[in-house]
Amino acid sequence: MTAVSTHRAAIAAALLVVLAPGARADEILVSAAASLTDAMREIGRAFTRENPRTTVRFNFGASGALQQQVEQGAPVDVFASASAREMDALQRGRRLAAGTRVAFAGNRLVLIAPAASRLRGWDDLRNGRIRRIAMSNPDFVPSGRFARQTLVRRGLWTSVERRAVFGENVRQTLAYVANGDADAGVVFATDARIEPRRVRVVAAAVPGRDHGAIVYPAAVLAGAPNPRAARRFVAFLSSAGARRVLLRYGFTAPAASSRP
Repeated sequence: MTAVSTHRAAIAAALLVVLAPGARADEILVSAAASLTDAMREIGRAFTRENPRTTVRFNFGASGALQQQVEQGAPVDVFASASAREMDALQRGRRLAAGTRVAFAGNRLVLIAPAASRLRGWDDLRNGRIRRIAMSNPDFVPSGRFARQTLVRRGLWTSVERRAVFGENVRQTLAYVANGDADAGVVFATDARIEPRRVRVVAAAVPGRDHGAIVYPAAVLAGAPNPRAARRFVAFLSSAGARRVLLRYGFTAPAASSRP
């Protein structure tokens, strides 16, 4: 087992203990990508206003770690990932309730730097004075995987890899740059918006040229403790109200080709 695999297993095992108590009939547990944290909390409150008998609890983290928790039996009702890869794996393993998968949001990838930095573009990452470059671990975090794709396609990966500082999720990666612990970073555009005073967006990646489509899928899990409420919540993610919330936090509509 590799070091990354051991690390992922440890995270999943620890969180499985936290999630072990069975959900009450009047609540659902949603495991969602860390980049969705603020928007999803607001959507959860809106859902409860329309469904006052149902409380929504959230478990946020790296999509790959959340996928592993589901595979190890965590009592989750809904899974919302920051890429199709994790959802595809669960679908192949027959862990999704049939017909419940939806693509509900999209995102963009950006290069960021501390507010006072003179970094001007992607090619500046070749500069040896940029000593630490933050990105999420590409082995189990979608933003890190898209970042690596972008850096490879721009011919920068060989130079950047030896200076990379890997975050366990996109919010930790953002914090490295915001706190001055990294000279640059690659995160989702929605996360960069959280730190407007300490972080500035230097450049954006080009979808389709630099990386594959960034699409957020959600689905009810097979064996969900509260499947009826879970189905209502997944349907709510595509509602006009939820879409307004997502757009306000900077998410985009999912690409037409990604919609079921």
